[in-house]
Amino acid sequence: MRLSKLFLTVVIVVWISSCSKSSSGPTSAEGNWTYTTPDNKISVSFALVKNSSGSLDIQNSALKIEGVAYNSAAQISGVALPVIGSIRINANDAKAIYPYDIQFTNGSVSSDFKKINVPDAEYTYSGGSNTLKAIVVGRP
Repeated sequence: MRLSKLFLTVVIVVWISSCSKSSSGPTSAEGNWTYTTPDNKISVSFALVKNSSGSLDIQNSALKIEGVAYNSAAQISGVALPVIGSIRINANDAKAIYPYDIQFTNGSVSSDFKKINVPDAEYTYSGGSNTLKAIVVGRP
């Protein structure tokens, strides 16, 4: 009888402690990401997902130019987490009459998986191109 009470007490304690744990945030680089240029010319969102070989791919990329949504295409290369060599998202839409795109170079995913620190980025829009330094791509 005493052993069954002890067992029941242990089960209840384990159950209560597992129920009280709250989510502390992302646990991998997989998930949704977003970035808007300081001048609000271009904003992008995308999802990083694991492919069949265990590397990361981009899905659901979206590109807005001055608030107008355009179809987009995305490429990722040089992935050796925490480093992502390059992410490029460009307009792939007939209504985009200029070659709009943004490219993040040499990004590094933070240890808490809440940001990608990017030392260099460049974006192109109708007025030319701009270089960005030390930016952060974040979670929405």
